[in-house]
Amino acid sequence: MKYLIIFLISFQAIAQEFSAAFIPAELKEKAHAVVRNHETEFYVKNPGEGVTKVKGTITILDEKGNGHASIVMYFNKFTKINSIEASIYDAYGKTVKKLKKSDFDSFNTASGQNSIEDSYVKVASLTHTSFPYTIDYSYQITEKNMMFYPAWDAVVDNAEFTSVVKSSFRVSMPKELALRYKEQNMPEKVSITQEDNRTIYSWSVNNLQPIERETNSPGYAEIMPRVYTGPTQFEVDDYKGSIKSWSDIARFYGELNVGRDKLPADFTAKLMLYVKDEQDVTNKIKKVYEYLQANTRYVSIQLGIGGWQSMKATDVATKGYGDCKALTNFTKGMLKELGINSYEALVLAGEKKADIQTDFPSFQFNHVILCVPMPKDTLWLECTSQNNPFGYLGSFTGDRHVLLLAENGGKLVKTPTYKPSDNQLLRTAFVNINENGEADADIKTEYTGLQHEIFAEVANSLNTNDQKKWLYKNLSLPSVEIVSFSLKEKKDKLPSVEEKLNLHLRNIANKSGTRTFITANMFNQQGGVPLVSASRKTELQLNNNYQDIDKISFKVPKGYAVEYLPEPVKIDTRFGTYISEARLKGDTIYYERDLSIIKGRHAPAVYNEWVNFRKKIVKADKNQIVLIMKP
Repeated sequence: MKYLIIFLISFQAIAQEFSAAFIPAELKEKAHAVVRNHETEFYVKNPGEGVTKVKGTITILDEKGNGHASIVMYFNKFTKINSIEASIYDAYGKTVKKLKKSDFDSFNTASGQNSIEDSYVKVASLTHTSFPYTIDYSYQITEKNMMFYPAWDAVVDNAEFTSVVKSSFRVSMPKELALRYKEQNMPEKVSITQEDNRTIYSWSVNNLQPIERETNSPGYAEIMPRVYTGPTQFEVDDYKGSIKSWSDIARFYGELNVGRDKLPADFTAKLMLYVKDEQDVTNKIKKVYEYLQANTRYVSIQLGIGGWQSMKATDVATKGYGDCKALTNFTKGMLKELGINSYEALVLAGEKKADIQTDFPSFQFNHVILCVPMPKDTLWLECTSQNNPFGYLGSFTGDRHVLLLAENGGKLVKTPTYKPSDNQLLRTAFVNINENGEADADIKTEYTGLQHEIFAEVANSLNTNDQKKWLYKNLSLPSVEIVSFSLKEKKDKLPSVEEKLNLHLRNIANKSGTRTFITANMFNQQGGVPLVSASRKTELQLNNNYQDIDKISFKVPKGYAVEYLPEPVKIDTRFGTYISEARLKGDTIYYERDLSIIKGRHAPAVYNEWVNFRKKIVKADKNQIVLIMKP
């Protein structure tokens, strides 16, 4: 009887741990998943080795929470997965399935011919057919690349619509090693204790309701509770380093790559011959860049310390390929032979990547570009692209902090920011309206800067038929026929694409009795007004500077007169400006529209001003021209 009671108590405890019935009602509200308990421990043995232990229990309430049911673990030369276990429980806490390490599938992460890697991944799916269900998992990893310490997210994977009953993070450090950390949006600060000649840093959150990202807010990772950690001393693959400043990181990277930019003598001789007719320094640099694009290709190389140590320039010269480090180092070596100084710059690249944590020196970078100081300006070179215009960084690495590897160790600098006038849409259209409400249109549009990028990609990567399909998909016009088109890229420092379209437009005008109604701004209407918020919590973030200028000429069909033209509109705000005007000259209506948006962040209190601005734009973009039959 005694053992039966113990068994029943134990069974009840397990059921309570995994049954969805025991989740507090307030944590289910607006949630797709609930983190019941999540424990992360990072145990630093010494400057060259650490162990991470994770134990998690998550209840998935509906299909939108299934993202939590996949376990993905990366490993390589430096990272060893010691153990993995996982289980699935139904709504009542009853075991559905148990997985062990052998049940996980393993894959090489190399992404094809342009990738040389020794990185692998273990994957398992724990999805269940009925909701709610609970997954419970644990794993242990030994890490011998101590350049990187973990960043801990209080909400697992920073997932939206996920609540937390309890989540904790514990870092155990040898007493002689200091931990660097940065807290972000944490409800409680760190607890620091001493234990067995070690220093223990602890964080936890409890009963955290789902955090929903607001429209035009900063990135989700920025608004969630998070703790960044980093070493003061580290070892990796027989290399030692320390981090107290950005200069320390630059110095370590520089030491890894010292002397690797030296080129073979025969190659240098050919290089000198290649640029001998160029007297202007900028033109010399451009010729070197054009040589790079024509004679090398990008290959991702992630072998051991090779993730941070470049191939030698001699190898790139003979093999014709390299990763971002190698191609940048190779370009630096070529310029060096020509007596031109240049500096590598570490960057967190990506079109939608947030800027680095500038107040927390650490290895936050995933890419390398080249900086060439000039007397009047600075040239920035993206060395991995065979199509990138000379001197253009764009959305991939522009407007963010980079670590410049200078002689004195290095410093943070900012890459170029592209102004609204750099990122333009300049459209001129001639629309000939027929009596039946159809129209023919000749349109020429120039896209510059950031606005040119998607069109340049289409022009460079798609054949003519696929380009036409893409244009059809992206033309916001009813019943349109593309009669002819062309896309022509111009590779200047501020690049552009010229798009020419000849269109036949059906149903472009609405007829009602003797009147015909035509939307003046037929090619570039704004839509999707965000909702007003009475309790905005996060900053308003506008991600891009841009300017759209549309000039459209409408030929009035014979037998019609103009009954009404839209009134001029002018809106001037802290977010940008909007101007539109329509005027009649002879039998032609000239419509002009100029919208300029300014990138930036604004206090939550002004969010509704932005909504009001958007409403006014949408309203103005719907203004119509009214034609009437002559008696």
